[in-house]
Amino acid sequence: MLKKLILVRDFFPFRLLSAHLKYNFFGLIYWAILFLIVTESLGHAFGVPFLFFSPEYLGRVSFWSFLFLGFSIGGFTMAFNAYSYAKIGPRFPFLIVVSTPFLRFCINNALIPIAFTILYLIKMVKFQANEELASNAQILNYTISYLIGFLFFLALSLLYFFPLRRNRDQNDDEDESSNNPISSVTNKGVKWYNYFRSESKRPIYYVGKKFKIYKSRSIQHLDQELIEQIYGQNRINAFIFEALTLVAFLGMGFFRNYSVLEMPSAMSIVTLLTIVSMLFSAFISWFHRWAYPIIIGIILSMSYLSTVSPLFKYTSYAFGLDYSKENKTPYTVRKIAENGLDSLDLKDSREDIQLTLNNWKEKQVVKKPKLLILNTSGGGSRSALWTFIVLSKCDEETQNKLSDRLQLIAGASGGMVGAAYYREVVLREKLNKIKRRNSTVFKKRLGKDLLNKVAFSASTSDMLMRYKSFEYNGHKYTQERGAAFEAHLHQNLKDYLEHPLGYYQPFEMTGQIPIMIFSPTIINDGRRLLISSQNLSFMVRQQKGNSAFENLDYQTFFKINNPQSIRFSTVLRANASFPFIMPMITLPTKPEIQLMDAGIRDNYGGKVTVDYLFALSQWIKENTSGVIIVETRDTKRILNDESYNDISLMDKITLPFGNMITNFTRTQDFDQEQLMKLCSKSFDFPVDVVTFNLREKSKDRISLSWHLTKREKQKIEKAFKSKENQKALEKLKSLLFGN
Repeated sequence: MLKKLILVRDFFPFRLLSAHLKYNFFGLIYWAILFLIVTESLGHAFGVPFLFFSPEYLGRVSFWSFLFLGFSIGGFTMAFNAYSYAKIGPRFPFLIVVSTPFLRFCINNALIPIAFTILYLIKMVKFQANEELASNAQILNYTISYLIGFLFFLALSLLYFFPLRRNRDQNDDEDESSNNPISSVTNKGVKWYNYFRSESKRPIYYVGKKFKIYKSRSIQHLDQELIEQIYGQNRINAFIFEALTLVAFLGMGFFRNYSVLEMPSAMSIVTLLTIVSMLFSAFISWFHRWAYPIIIGIILSMSYLSTVSPLFKYTSYAFGLDYSKENKTPYTVRKIAENGLDSLDLKDSREDIQLTLNNWKEKQVVKKPKLLILNTSGGGSRSALWTFIVLSKCDEETQNKLSDRLQLIAGASGGMVGAAYYREVVLREKLNKIKRRNSTVFKKRLGKDLLNKVAFSASTSDMLMRYKSFEYNGHKYTQERGAAFEAHLHQNLKDYLEHPLGYYQPFEMTGQIPIMIFSPTIINDGRRLLISSQNLSFMVRQQKGNSAFENLDYQTFFKINNPQSIRFSTVLRANASFPFIMPMITLPTKPEIQLMDAGIRDNYGGKVTVDYLFALSQWIKENTSGVIIVETRDTKRILNDESYNDISLMDKITLPFGNMITNFTRTQDFDQEQLMKLCSKSFDFPVDVVTFNLREKSKDRISLSWHLTKREKQKIEKAFKSKENQKALEKLKSLLFGN
């Protein structure tokens, strides 16, 4: 038994694993990220594991999508092997006397990749069967294609590395005369105390030719300078391999406008990890202990240069706006105050909104109709599709009364994308550009993947260099993942939303479609920028006497930049710029201001709605019988099966910080409920709230992502038929048909 334990202890794969933990811990972190993803311990709420279990290529899950994913995992594996060989290979100098040392190293270093592949395939098979409803034949096809892609990259890599052979002057450690390790261990001539010698003097048992186990021979007779020379050459070859792989991956970004190169999102994630690990390993290999100070110095230098020059700014532009120096608006406290107190803008704005409301009222069949407002929550594709389904189903059930009465739409992120698309469909029906608004084809378009272009752009060019540009409205802009998102959105929706913001202004003013108010957060100071095709000064000016001026009206603040020319999809993106997924949008101000997701301040559109009602309370009182607020929420305020657990020691450490993230939207709920209660007492008209919830129980969870699985799409479709949502529908009907 002791001898068997000794064999296990000195088995090269286990020795390598131990060496990784001691000397290559950072190299293991990248594997840890992948393991956490496929075990659904990392990014589950955002649907990241689903991108691996069901990768899409050219809009569908296929043989090719899994083949590309396997190919990228193979690339990641070989990058790990190349770096590890240069990093910890010298600690096992016996390798220089074996045939094809790098190949032997890779085979013995395969424990982690094999474990990952087995785990991944198990999870993928279960996911495809349960979530994507794939057949056994399809699952087998996906498994084989993944393995083909994985092995293909390994084969290509080994063709490059086979020249890394042993020194020809040395004897082959794997010739026929080599001792078999099993007989060596049982050889009575081996002294018992040899098993307790220092690690450097103990023999190592490794997997060699024909996957047989061999015992390493002593290399003490070899010159240390020769050993260092051989590994120095190996380090150079490994570096060349990493450089070629890095150039190949980044070069793909140059052709990213070709659909055939729109790689699966999961492949892009793996590619990004590969690039980061290669760059990090290159620094470690060449600079050793100086690597960390150098990396920190580079980051600090890049940060400084980004403040004094165009280098490393990585600007994401608002497409359609002019960024020339002469057209940059000062962003100062004084300018904000001047904009908030401009009486001329206020007069024009009030006249315009009065005209808009009167035109809306003329289209109603009753003298005092209910004014309907939609508040829609953020939540990526799930909220986009859910909002579209709720609006579509409610219109079916109310003979289009919902869209006819709808006067305002406010909210965040995905919900506003779904609402904007439904509004466009309704408008096209009124303009006789489509036959009917309730065609299932519109829902299918909205449920398509929106991540591939974004992830591919992030992994191939955004991180290092943005070397491509495109022209829009007479201005040139660099291409980055924000532009990729918009391109993907227009591709999915057949260019239905490909308009400048000003395109909708006359249709809103004549009451044909509701006004949409977007409220992205200005990261520089926390204010909200109210964006609409209409002048919203009437909502801002009511703050007179309040020096903070929480809201800025986009139309008036950027009047010198032709604000109506901004691309409508850019406005949608600004309102949905979830941190790190999409870049913050930079506006043409001095200093530059950055916009991020409206959900940071107002995830449900409640604050915008209250501001709107206060500003127009007199008109609403005189011309309507009250207000109906329809909420489309991706998650119920209090889940039906919500429960609480005891707080552990670790929770006491993490909760003070985790609370800000975990309860981020809930605190907004509490604040807005209190705000609405207080405001309702000030209104001289009734305000009814009708809420449609996508998620009512914990098990109903759907990932917060721009990618949906087949099962998730089915859940969203079925959610409207829940008892609570059907009660909400009946309440909405009674309010609409009662007036």
